[in-house]
Amino acid sequence: CVKALTRDIHRFQADCKNNMRRVPLIYSDMDMGSPTRVHIANYLSCELESPDDAVDAYGLNVYSWCDSEYLDESGENNFGYSPYKAIKDDFDKFAKPLIFSEFGCNTGEFETACPYKKGRNWVDVPAMLDHMGEVLSGAVAFEFSMEKNQYGLVLTPGFLKGQKKAELLDNYFALQKQYRSNNISSKWDGIDIASCSAVPSDVASLSYSHPKSVCPSKDIWEDLQEKRGVDKVADWDVLPPTPEAPLSAVNNQTECMETSKVSASDYKNTCCHFTCS
Repeated sequence: CVKALTRDIHRFQADCKNNMRRVPLIYSDMDMGSPTRVHIANYLSCELESPDDAVDAYGLNVYSWCDSEYLDESGENNFGYSPYKAIKDDFDKFAKPLIFSEFGCNTGEFETACPYKKGRNWVDVPAMLDHMGEVLSGAVAFEFSMEKNQYGLVLTPGFLKGQKKAELLDNYFALQKQYRSNNISSKWDGIDIASCSAVPSDVASLSYSHPKSVCPSKDIWEDLQEKRGVDKVADWDVLPPTPEAPLSAVNNQTECMETSKVSASDYKNTCCHFTCS
């Protein structure tokens, strides 16, 4: 169970806080559409037994923006007609950071093949910044190196027979252009983001409230699993216990690495986001 694993890793991080820098735990999931993506996000980010079993951020792998324009009845390009509008509506009050852990449709208008000319123009980047600023906390363009799935931005050495140097493709430069011409607001300039007190509302007022996630009801998680055709409906209200698996049983390892120490600055920064005892 993902929530049980999240709980156990959080507690391991806390137990070893002096020897390792705590990093946020992010669960990345394929976008299964509404309302499934919302139910899963709420379940993974809610506190079922304790704050430890809630992920720190939620990621969606989104490949639904496959056209340069989404036109309304008047023929104008309109974000409200794009597939991202539904995602914004689903997560406008989400409690945790939402990330597009993968994005970049490569079908239809954006399809490309060897010799990989044109392809994706990444017009969804300005749409994210202009319309999803309070909802979306980041996005990862998929992917750097070219593979058989044709998503790559770069032909790494050896991908083509006799190729000795990396070759940057058209869709690499298209993404670079979008990033350079669509920077985040300059209002962030000067804010001390390393400060424990720094919050997004210091830059601009929030349009939505973001209350803690509420765990889905039994009716919701039973219906979701039955529609997905699982072999056995799992009880989302019960987490399996932490396994008895001490590291000392494996070559006498210590539970926490003793070869390094977390710096004072890293420890302080960690305590901004996690409870430190």
